[in-house]
Amino acid sequence: MRSSVLSAPALLKHLCPPSFFPATFFAIWALVILAHGTWGQQLVTAAVPGGTADEVKWYPGHYLTLGLNQPREGWKVIAGKQKFAGGQRIYTWRELEPAAGKYDFTALEADLACLRQQNQRLILEVWDNTFDGRTLPVPDYLMSPDYKGGIARPEKSSSVIRTKRWVPAVMDRYLLLVEALGKRFDRDPHFAGLIHTETAMENKGAGFEDFSGTDFHAQMRRLVVASRKAFPRTPVIVYGNWYPYRGPEGLADLSKCAQEVGVGWGGPDLLPGKSIWGYDIIRANAGQMPLGLSAQWDTYKGEFTANQLLDFAIKDMKLNFAFWGNFNRSRSGGLSFAKDVLPAVEAYGQSLVTQRPDNLSQPKK
Repeated sequence: MRSSVLSAPALLKHLCPPSFFPATFFAIWALVILAHGTWGQQLVTAAVPGGTADEVKWYPGHYLTLGLNQPREGWKVIAGKQKFAGGQRIYTWRELEPAAGKYDFTALEADLACLRQQNQRLILEVWDNTFDGRTLPVPDYLMSPDYKGGIARPEKSSSVIRTKRWVPAVMDRYLLLVEALGKRFDRDPHFAGLIHTETAMENKGAGFEDFSGTDFHAQMRRLVVASRKAFPRTPVIVYGNWYPYRGPEGLADLSKCAQEVGVGWGGPDLLPGKSIWGYDIIRANAGQMPLGLSAQWDTYKGEFTANQLLDFAIKDMKLNFAFWGNFNRSRSGGLSFAKDVLPAVEAYGQSLVTQRPDNLSQPKK
C-alpha cells in the first residue's frame, strides 16, 4: 500500500535518528521500500538474486505446502530456515472463482503477506481436481450443460473428482482464471511460481462419456502455452505424472511443448523407486526446465527416511524445487515434517539445483 503521509526518505528519517546513520542505513532502507507498494516492489525486484525486472523470477529451494483449510500460521516453522525459500499453497479453482468471472484472491493475498513478513516467497498450486470425494473443484456455473457438466467421477476411484479439461469451453474459463492470476501476481516479487495439478486422467465413469484423449491433449497444450503468456516473469510448472493420450509418448509430447515455451515440469509424488512416467521426463530435462516434486501423504508413511527422500530429490532427480506436505505420521511409524523432514533438510550436505534452467531466460513475448 502506498503511503499518503510520508515519502520513503522522510519515513526513513522519522524511523532513524541522525546518530543511526550510516551504519544501518541500507538495511533499514530495504525494509522501507518493501513497505512502499508498487515503487518498492520494482526496486526490490531489480535488487534480489531472483532476477531483474526483465528476467523470470527464480527462487529454487524447499517449500512447505499448506493444503486446503490448513492455517497459514503453519509456515512459522520455516521462518528463518536457510534452505526453505517459502511456502506452497493449494487452492481449488472453485475457491479462486466462486462465481462466473468473479475472482477472489483475498486468502492468497493474506498468504503472500504472511510469507513476506518472513522474507519468504509463495508458490500457488491450483487444483481443478480434488481427492477426497467431497470437495468440488469447480464453480457451480461450470456444472451446467453449457460446459457438459464440468466434472467427472472415475468409476474406480470414489475419492477423485476431475474437471473436464478436454472440453474447450471448460478450458476457456480456466484460462481466464490463469490470466486474472497473472495480471495480479506475475510482477509481485514474492510470488515465486504457479503449478497446475496432475495430468493423470481416467476415461471411464460418470461424466466421462464424452471423453476424448485427442481433445484432452489439445487443451493441455493450450494450457501450457497460455500459462506462460499469463506469467511471463514467473515460473510455471505442470505436474505431469500419468497421461490418457498415447501414454508416455503423449506425455513426452506435452513436456516438449512445455520446454519450448519456457514452462517447467514436476509431479505430485516424491517417491523413490516408483515407475512413474513423469520421472523419465524429469531425468531427461535436468538443467533444461524448472523441475519440482511434491512430498505428499504417501511419502510420509515411513517407507523411506528423510535422507533417502533428499537423496532421491537432489542426487537422482536433480530438482530445483521440493514441496513438503505439512504432515505428521509418526504415531504410525511414519515421518513428521517438523520432527524429521525439516531438520534433515537443514542438515543435508547438498542443496537442490539452483542454476537457472535453459528455457527460463527472458520473458516470452
